[in-house]
Amino acid sequence: MFAESWFYAPLRAVGDTAELPPQEAFHMQKVLRIRPGRAVMASNGKGSVFACKTEPAKSDGIRLLATEIVSSQPSRPRLNMILSLLKAKDLEEPVEGLCQLNLGAIHLVTTDHTQEFKGQNHDRLVERLRGKSLVALKQAKKGWLTEVYDPLPLREWRKRVPDMPLILLHPGKDQFPEAFTGDFGLLAGPEGGFSRQELEWLANEKCHRMGLGETRVRGTHAPLLACGKLMGLGYF
Repeated sequence: MFAESWFYAPLRAVGDTAELPPQEAFHMQKVLRIRPGRAVMASNGKGSVFACKTEPAKSDGIRLLATEIVSSQPSRPRLNMILSLLKAKDLEEPVEGLCQLNLGAIHLVTTDHTQEFKGQNHDRLVERLRGKSLVALKQAKKGWLTEVYDPLPLREWRKRVPDMPLILLHPGKDQFPEAFTGDFGLLAGPEGGFSRQELEWLANEKCHRMGLGETRVRGTHAPLLACGKLMGLGYF
């Protein structure tokens, strides 16, 4: 019976070893009270979960030795979230929840109504979001790490992935197929929604649509509610 303590380690196969970062090693030994020799679980963030033996390393470090592959999910999750930038804390809240789901990636975009501020540092923001994704990988015991990509203007992002089917989160009746055969994206806008020009452009992009009922939902909460709806409908 393997311990329920989960960690991240870039392991590829049984027999591989990986040394934990100092902060993780400290947390394992001083907070979780896990001593060398005990079994733990480790996800490599690329679909595989390993049972590992803990071994001592230099300077009070800890090394993980993969002894058994517990599960393997060869294909990255098909759902992608395309998320408009919100104010920093308003964005961190939904990303923290989304990264606990079976989500392939979060693509950050800017739109006509995106609120940006002078001196806003996107690099630091994305770094924090990626940190939350790594924590969520371990908390949710996932095989795949949800990638978080640097922000791009919406139209530029679309040029890079022109063939990905999109579901536009927008008030109104649901209009999307019963299933998708490959990767697909859920597009959530900023506070205030998309501009009229963007909605016309998205219609020309043949975006599907999904609503969340009659009440108005904040941009912070809408992405998680939308994913919950898709989960309930069996899309992922």
